[in-house]
Amino acid sequence: MTVAIQGELGSNSAQAAMLHFGEDVDLCTCTNFTQLFQAVSQGRADYAMAPVENSLAGSIHEVWDLLFEQEPHVLGEYYFHVKHFLIGHSGSHATEIKQAASHAQALAQCAVYLQKMNIRAIEEYDTAGAVALVKKRENWHEAAIAPAAAAQLYDMEILAENIQTDERNFTRFFILSQEPAPTQRNRHTLKNTLIFDMENCASQLDSLLRTLSEYPLIKVETSKRQDLPWVYRCYLECVGDIGRDTLKTVRAQVGNLCHLTPYSIGEHPT
Repeated sequence: MTVAIQGELGSNSAQAAMLHFGEDVDLCTCTNFTQLFQAVSQGRADYAMAPVENSLAGSIHEVWDLLFEQEPHVLGEYYFHVKHFLIGHSGSHATEIKQAASHAQALAQCAVYLQKMNIRAIEEYDTAGAVALVKKRENWHEAAIAPAAAAQLYDMEILAENIQTDERNFTRFFILSQEPAPTQRNRHTLKNTLIFDMENCASQLDSLLRTLSEYPLIKVETSKRQDLPWVYRCYLECVGDIGRDTLKTVRAQVGNLCHLTPYSIGEHPT
């Protein structure tokens, strides 16, 4: 079994994949999220672990947009407890670090620590990959933010532990596949994800929520599309088995609709 992840071995995505699928899983590392989706669509991986949301930094809109464009099958969701470490060269000290490299999400999740320590954030494509880059650059005043496993993997030193802003730091992953999961009809354990664009945001959303009133809402979020004026992308999640007639009504209300395969609700962390 091969599972695609965004990032390198030792990254949070790698740790999440091994916890969910088992430590013997073969990992297909991808530099960016587009490659992650392609790994599944082109058959290089059986599954992909796609991070969609973090409890501190919020939604990862690039992934939501790829879901909208490609509509892969979602087999389920998995919540991973994220812990960040400041990783540098042996002999370095946290108080001497002037800049820290990591993925944008990790930097956002550690913003309070970075501000407190007056450390400049340097965005890289991956957490574990940032450790490799810091090692290569040989700057003793630079560190990386990554999981503890990355320090061992690249023979670097942990300078500070658990530097995330809040201990309740969880990332929600979608497990993606080209093949759908076995059909489930227990409406109390099914989650639906709907993604669509809106121009008249308030009135369209009001009509849509009325249509979906019998399905408990979990998430409603909008983000401004950068390529179109006054157009917003909406992400909506609800519980239940939405019938065809209801979906037909929703499509008439919002036009271009992405309704991902209903999937089992993951165990939500407390």
